Amino acid sequence: MWRATIFLCFSLSHFVMADEIDPAKAQAIRELLQVTGAEANQEQLTSTFTQQLVSVLRASNTTLPPDAVQMITDEVALVVAEQLRSEVLQIKMYRIYARYFTLEEIQGLTEFNRSEIGKKANQVMPILMRESMNAAQEWSEEIGPVLSARVRKKLEAEGVTIGR
Repeated sequence: MWRATIFLCFSLSHFVMADEIDPAKAQAIRELLQVTGAEANQEQLTSTFTQQLVSVLRASNTTLPPDAVQMITDEVALVVAEQLRSEVLQIKMYRIYARYFTLEEIQGLTEFNRSEIGKKANQVMPILMRESMNAAQEWSEEIGPVLSARVRKKLEAEGVTIGR
């Protein structure tokens, strides 16, 4: 399936001049983002922004006509494309990666992500993160009452009165 990436009309020199990133490092970051799939996808961004906007609009206007969703989607797609062409997001991403990684580290990450285990990690990581977040949420719900009871008991033992 063809996917549009955020690197439309990509100008590496723009990144270097705007953020003073070494050209070799900027190229390595670009390659890493492509290899890992971390580069944002125009279709994904359009879908996410459309869903958010439609949810907000439906919350305040339950009679949103069905054809309005398509109009919203079309307009969001135009705005996302315009914004991606401006390369503002790319500049922000490059700055972040450049701040935390050396050129050698970026190259090492790229090499790892090209390996079979790296490819698998990139495929399962979103699922792993989602399941991990769900497990953490369940756990916090399980220990919440225990925490509340223990803290309340400790405070009361120390003479601190709190509302119920």
